[in-house]
Amino acid sequence: MRVKFGIQQALASTAVFAAVVLVLVSIDARVRDRFSELVSSGDTLGSWSDRVAYLGDAMLSAARHQSIENAPLVVFATVGAVLFLFMVRT
Repeated sequence: MRVKFGIQQALASTAVFAAVVLVLVSIDARVRDRFSELVSSGDTLGSWSDRVAYLGDAMLSAARHQSIENAPLVVFATVGAVLFLFMVRT
């Protein structure tokens, strides 16, 4: 099954945008701690879904914090993704 070139480019653009956001978020120590708690069962008594929810909460908080600190990079990546989508659409 051959995937169209536009779909491949859209997937690549989305992956790069997600990678930029994940790198910005992974700098935060809270996210690293929550991820290590998720991977290793450790001393946590919470269920798997609770640990995933805690990780998601820490990632959203870190993304909000990092997007404020690194606003130019986040704006550049977002505008680039939107422009790419318009370019592929036409």
